[in-house]
Amino acid sequence: MMQINSSIEKTYYEICCTLPLETEELWSWFCFEKNALGIETMVESPTELTLRIFFQQKPLGGADKLVDDFRIETASEETIKISQEGIRPVENWQANWREHFHPVKVGQSLIILPSWETGFELDGRHPVWIDPGQGFGTGHHLSTALALEMLEQYLLNTDILPESMLDIGIGSGILAIAACRLGIQKVVGVDIETEAVAEVERNSELNGLSGRVKAVVGQPSSLKKSAPLVISNMLLRELLDVRLDLARLTSPGGTLICSGLLGEQAYELSIAATQLGFEYCSNLETENWRAVQFKRLVKQS
Repeated sequence: MMQINSSIEKTYYEICCTLPLETEELWSWFCFEKNALGIETMVESPTELTLRIFFQQKPLGGADKLVDDFRIETASEETIKISQEGIRPVENWQANWREHFHPVKVGQSLIILPSWETGFELDGRHPVWIDPGQGFGTGHHLSTALALEMLEQYLLNTDILPESMLDIGIGSGILAIAACRLGIQKVVGVDIETEAVAEVERNSELNGLSGRVKAVVGQPSSLKKSAPLVISNMLLRELLDVRLDLARLTSPGGTLICSGLLGEQAYELSIAATQLGFEYCSNLETENWRAVQFKRLVKQS
């Protein structure tokens, strides 16, 4: 789960829903993309499960609109039944928050830590401290973990370390901070959520990286300068929507890493990327989630 800042909000919005087991991953990812603060499994059977989903405030249109948007944006025909929704006192949830965010070791050299964890043994790993809020990214979701692992593999094995990176959909700033820990000098990120950009600034300061990570509010089209390394952890539809910007922002000969893909979606993205002058390099897979690495080809004169 993710923390609610009780000094700002005294209540949160909660949805209880039941859905087919195979829909859980996509529905959870979609809710986080819509600014869910956390998700808790209440009941699980061999075929379906019941979830509680927490938001800082009621999504526009409420739970029914959220489900309708899910069906439209993901082309899903699965039934999601809303059993309950309403406003709850924030203390009921925040009191138990720290039980749900523990240190997470990722790859060979990274460890993601909650901001309050100061006495944890690092075991030689690079620490990435996160004070979670509305920005997606604590390292617990598989798509984030895959993005981190692929980023780490690339940076540890490349012959020439890129000086800069662009993070499209920067969220909490976790990928940007990890990149700096692994040797990147400067990261510029973009996110459509104002709250996420504020969290990037807070997390960058928490990690002593205020001068090396910069986040701006807006679409990828607002970024003008390309970089030798670009990373994005978003849903397939969102990646396809900004594919022209991903190509424009990846320097010739540069690397593009995309995560947030389910199953055959990695193949669909690869086709689109190839058409834009990218070459498929590799992929990582965990429990049907995939991350893919591409290289932008240099045009021959």
